[in-house]
Amino acid sequence: MAQDKPTVLYVDDLAINLKLFEATFKRDYDIILTESPLEALKILKEREIQVLVSDHRMPEMTGTELLEIAAREHPDIRRYLLTAFTDTETVIEAVNRGRIHGYIKKPIQPEEIRQSINNSLEAYYLRIKNRKILKELEKVNEELLNLDGLKSEIINAISNEISTPLNRIMGTLHLLKTKIEGNELYEVVNILDQSVFKLEQFSLLAKQVSDLKSPGFELKFQKVSVRQVIQYASIETSEELKDNGISLKKDPEEPDYEIKGDSGLLVSCLVNLIRFAREHTEPKNDIRIVTLLKDGQPAIRVEDQGVNYSDVLFDFLSNHFSSANTALSLNMGIGLAVSRIIMEAHGGRLVFEKNRAHRGCFDMVICSSGISKETDAP
Repeated sequence: MAQDKPTVLYVDDLAINLKLFEATFKRDYDIILTESPLEALKILKEREIQVLVSDHRMPEMTGTELLEIAAREHPDIRRYLLTAFTDTETVIEAVNRGRIHGYIKKPIQPEEIRQSINNSLEAYYLRIKNRKILKELEKVNEELLNLDGLKSEIINAISNEISTPLNRIMGTLHLLKTKIEGNELYEVVNILDQSVFKLEQFSLLAKQVSDLKSPGFELKFQKVSVRQVIQYASIETSEELKDNGISLKKDPEEPDYEIKGDSGLLVSCLVNLIRFAREHTEPKNDIRIVTLLKDGQPAIRVEDQGVNYSDVLFDFLSNHFSSANTALSLNMGIGLAVSRIIMEAHGGRLVFEKNRAHRGCFDMVICSSGISKETDAP
């Protein structure tokens, strides 16, 4: 969760009920109490509240009416109705008007309430996180609009690639409007986490394009170990490769090279190539990382298992990621396009070729300026 103790606003016109609720849940949540629904509406405008629990029968307005206003003005807040009346009409009215996430029967059962609220809070924090990411994407898109040359093609590529995870998020959030418990909630949260992760990747890629193509942008050159670049990229991709049953195979005895470049961007480039190789490697197989010299220049090679390739795809990649100066294409995704831009910004190049075993190999060929061989293979 995003914070240690979520804030719960409890509204009840009986003071004894307020004291009982606070005594029961004060260790779990930050509790705010009020006897007045009108005061509750004022608190909702002034404080950040995650959960609203309201009694049903109160003098100023019913709990259903209060929750209806809260649903309209503060839609993210989790809303619960507390009532001693279990007639169907009361519950249906609360669902339809107040769009409640659950109802609590008197006398209260603490463990049942804790579980219901905590499950609902998962949805609350995911919605907040998703909204933040969408705002970041909007900001990045605004920055891209100021770019020259590739701006239209880049924006279209990003829009196409984020449409699927965005649709999944919105569809799943629709499901969260109803009460979800147990394994169903776990599966829903897992879908959201995967989609959010993908959106975060595209947000970072778009930011890198924006920086690299901005007028006056200069790389932060520093001494970088090729072996260290491989190590950092391996760490960053370890969890997702593990989830796919794929291992990263490296030779610790291979020579290392000290180069000059932007370490963060070089790692990002290699991460993109590993993720591309993951799509062409089956579970229980490995992606191979090799350090080599290519035309006298140090290079990092990423070799996949050759799965899901066709002759057309091999030819396409070979043509667009070759030693020749071909036009940049985004048809293979923003990740590969950004990787090529990163290498060109370093004075190097990104080369693709098919080896004799029909496996795909991407080489990050690094400019030889300022490069020294640090260690030799024994």
